[in-house]
Amino acid sequence: MVHPVQSVIDSLYAAGRCPRLHVNATCEGVVCPDHIREQWQEELIIDLDASYPLDLTFAEDGIGADLSFGGYVTRCTFPWEAIYVVADRATGRGIVLDQNMPDSVRHGRRQPEIIPMDEATTAALDGLLERRGATNPNATPAQDYAAREREAQRRRAAFRVIEGGE
Repeated sequence: MVHPVQSVIDSLYAAGRCPRLHVNATCEGVVCPDHIREQWQEELIIDLDASYPLDLTFAEDGIGADLSFGGYVTRCTFPWEAIYVVADRATGRGIVLDQNMPDSVRHGRRQPEIIPMDEATTAALDGLLERRGATNPNATPAQDYAAREREAQRRRAAFRVIEGGE
């Protein structure tokens, strides 16, 4: 059975979009650099930009990807329970997995704005989930973290390409 997070990521890729994940980096089983976990804690934002060599993998318990932090590539893994938003980076539309959202985010000072998916996208996603035998009864419309978007753009601008090696 395909996990709903994977279904949304797949559907965004199929539409030529970039999936953005909101991750609780303090969740048990998360593998990422310690300084990233300390800095972002329960509000880590990951863009799964297909133009980067992510080596994205899906497993029964979560996802894995080669991610760049400050120009250094690290293999990271995120259990399904750590992922609480999957959205289109450009529009902020997607799903929220309420059962995974940390209380500090849910009741934090920066209450996120909810941006519902349009009806056509919702219907297409429901059809995809149904065809794959997956359901997502706890998902609600995606949330747009405007401040986090600006920070993610700032981080992407600092990305460095490391050349060399064979």
